[in-house]
Amino acid sequence: NGHKWWISGAIRPECKVFILMGKTSFSGPAHQQQSMILVPRDAPGVNILRPLAVFGEEHDHAEIIFENVRIPASNMLLGEGKGFEIAQGRLGPGRIHHCMRS
Repeated sequence: NGHKWWISGAIRPECKVFILMGKTSFSGPAHQQQSMILVPRDAPGVNILRPLAVFGEEHDHAEIIFENVRIPASNMLLGEGKGFEIAQGRLGPGRIHHCMRS
C-alpha cells in the first residue's frame, strides 16, 4: 500500500502500465532496499486521485493511491533490491545529457 505523487504520464489515456519503485526490504545496504515493479493501470486497488498542476497548469502528472494491489512477482524488474541500480543506470546518463545541453 502506498500514496504516490507526481507520477509522470499517469493521466494520459495511452499510459497502461506504471513502473513503481518502492521499498521492499528494511535490512541490508540502503541502496538494495528498493525494487521496481510493473503495475497495470487497471489493476484492482490502483486509484488515480487527480491530475497535479505545475505553475497552475495541469499536465500529465498524477496523485495515485495503491491499496491492496496484487500483481505477480514476475512483474519485478531485474529482481528484488535492484530498483536503485535501475534508477541510477537511467538517470545518470540523462543528467550528463541535460548538462551538455546547457
